[in-house]
Amino acid sequence: MKKLACGVDLGGTKINTGIMDSDGNILYNVKVPTEADKGPQHVINNIKKSIIDSLKNTKLEIDQIAGIGIGAPGPLNADSGVVECPPNLPGWIDIHLVDILKQEFNTEIKLNNDANAAALAEHLFGAGQGIDDMVYVTVSTGIGGGAIIGGKLYNGANSNAAEIGHHSINFDGPRWCNCGNPGCLESYASGTSLVKFAKKYIESGRNTILKNIPMDELKAENIFDAAKSGDELALKLIENEAFYLGVGIVNIMAFYNPKRIIIGGGLSSQWDVLYDKMMKTVKDRALKPNREICDVVKAKLGGDVGLIGAAALVL
Repeated sequence: MKKLACGVDLGGTKINTGIMDSDGNILYNVKVPTEADKGPQHVINNIKKSIIDSLKNTKLEIDQIAGIGIGAPGPLNADSGVVECPPNLPGWIDIHLVDILKQEFNTEIKLNNDANAAALAEHLFGAGQGIDDMVYVTVSTGIGGGAIIGGKLYNGANSNAAEIGHHSINFDGPRWCNCGNPGCLESYASGTSLVKFAKKYIESGRNTILKNIPMDELKAENIFDAAKSGDELALKLIENEAFYLGVGIVNIMAFYNPKRIIIGGGLSSQWDVLYDKMMKTVKDRALKPNREICDVVKAKLGGDVGLIGAAALVL
C-alpha cells in the first residue's frame, strides 16, 4: 500500500501545497499567495488553510497520511524546526514553524530548506534517480542548491549546506545579493542579476531594443527574446550569464566532486540557449577528473519540485 504525505512549498510569493504518494504522484495541490508583507502569522494561517484544503479535497484525515513536509527559504534549522531569518519573508525571525503547526495538526512534521527539498525530489523521482552523489542548483530569482552525498540529503552542521548562490566569485563585485556579501554567484548569474546588468547598460546609453520596455517591467525572458532577435546587448548579457553559471558549476565540481549536477529553476527553461556556452567555461576551467566523472543535466520535475521534495521529507 502506498504511503501518502502532505508537502508544503513555502515561497516568497506563493505557497504550493498538496498530497503526494510514495511514487511521487501528486493527488491534489493548491497554490495560494504567500502575502508575506502581512507578517508571519498571516502566512502561517495561509499554510494551515492550504493543508486543510488539500486534506479535504482528497477526502483524507490527518491520521491517514505519514506527515507534513515543509520546504522553506533559509536560513533555517531543520533539526529544531525553526525558520531563522529568510530575506524574502519579512518579520520571520526565529519562527518555530514545526511546533506551531504541530499544535494544529497531530502528525509528524519535517522542515528543510526549499532547495534541499528540491534536490531530494530530483534524486528520488527526477533527473537524479540512481545517482548517489549529485548537486541540484536552482537558477531563478535567486540561486539555491542542495546536495545528495552517499545517497543521503546533506544538511551540513545546521541545515544551511549547499548555499551555492552565496559563494563569492568576485570579491569586489556588487552587493546585489540579499545576504549582503559582495560578488556572490547570485549577483552574477540569477535572473534578477541578469535584469540588473541589463538596466545598468541601458542607463549608460547602450543601444538596444530592450530600452523600449519600461524598466520596472523588464524581465529575464525579455532579454532572452531580444537575444534570439539578434540584439547585440542581449546577446552579450546571455554570454555573460552562461559564463558565470559555468564558473558556478566549476566550483561545485571542485567542492563536491559529484557524478551529476542538475540545473532547475526558471532559467533552466532557456537550457538550449545556455548549455553550450556554459559548458565551454566548464571545459576550460574545471579540474579534468572532476569534469570527466560529472554530467550536467536539466531538472525534470518542473514547478512542483518543491512540493514533491517537501512531501518526500516524511516519506
